[in-house]
Amino acid sequence: MDSNWGLKCHKDRTRVDAAGRAFAGSQRQIQTYVNEHTTKVSDAVRRSLSFSSAEIEWVSPTRSSGYAEYRDDDFLRVLGLERLTDQLRKFWPRGGPCWDALARVAFSDGRRGCVLVEAKSHLNEIYGNGCGASGDSLQQISRALLRTKEWLGIVPDANWTGKLYQSANRYAHLHFLRGIAGIEAYLVNVYFIADPHSPTSLQDWSPAIDSVERQLGLAASVPFAGKVFLNAMP
Repeated sequence: MDSNWGLKCHKDRTRVDAAGRAFAGSQRQIQTYVNEHTTKVSDAVRRSLSFSSAEIEWVSPTRSSGYAEYRDDDFLRVLGLERLTDQLRKFWPRGGPCWDALARVAFSDGRRGCVLVEAKSHLNEIYGNGCGASGDSLQQISRALLRTKEWLGIVPDANWTGKLYQSANRYAHLHFLRGIAGIEAYLVNVYFIADPHSPTSLQDWSPAIDSVERQLGLAASVPFAGKVFLNAMP
């Protein structure tokens, strides 16, 4: 976990140029869509969440910010939710999820919300090394994950700290914003098809995603969450 609360996510400098532009993979693709094909990704997100009318303003990863990605109180700040910083610290320890993309949402009836995005371009990106926390941090995370399972109606013994921890902690933060803070938040998983760096087809994605959801104990449809499949840009 990152020991610096509230800092932007640290980038692997071997994967990006001096301006923060990624060379390849899902990081490159989400940067491209957010900055150069904004309408396409916004329309896809609206469809996945069944938004009849909503304006989506992408606040990360923007070219003007050096393609910065955010976590902890910085992700709240760019979404205009810095008032929730103390609540988040009580819910989750420092070094939380680093969001691939973030957007503010304005609905036609005056409501405000946000979209949290996790992006993948190949199957191996789904899996990780599990939760590396210990001590008080691990206890805090375990409590948050249990509360999230209860919120989603999932059996408590589903393994959320193993190789699918990266997915689990994203759902936990959706629960924090929705169930605890009362924010109209949404989580969208974006899957890129035929990324030149590591091509993955829709036929590859579908069974892999089904397997992940079964392992996490998720129902076929997770409330306030969507899936988007986008063709990778050359």
